[in-house]
Amino acid sequence: MKSAAAARRAMLGFVALLTVAGSGCHRPERSAAPLVPVLPRIPRDAARFEIDVVDDSTATFRVFESRWLRAGLSAYAVDPTRRDALVARLTILRRDSTTATALVTSQVARVTTDHFLLVPPPPTPWWETKLFWIGTLVGSAVGLGTTAAVR
Repeated sequence: MKSAAAARRAMLGFVALLTVAGSGCHRPERSAAPLVPVLPRIPRDAARFEIDVVDDSTATFRVFESRWLRAGLSAYAVDPTRRDALVARLTILRRDSTTATALVTSQVARVTTDHFLLVPPPPTPWWETKLFWIGTLVGSAVGLGTTAAVR
């Protein structure tokens, strides 16, 4: 009896030791910084808008038929003459039917009307994606097929 209880306690202690050791408490050393600086990545599907008016800390631009554009989205001012080099980061403050206003939150250089704004579209909600509905249909078909095969 005592040997079975001792073996059970030893096994429990071994499992606890493995859990603590594998929990990420001991992180490996960080690697050296890369030699090439990491540049911010603007998504390729970002919409491009021409800046109409630049004030001290805001930029106004026409929204055309971009219905998805709304307050709170991030925008990037880029310089097309320097291969879309990042000039500033902005946040959209308000949107009317024809124009939108963005606030400069950080900048590398002064934003001018020669620059363009790149605004990535907001992420699609999970229930509106095709992959969700395909998974729902396939899962339902597999469930119905399994239920019919079991009966």
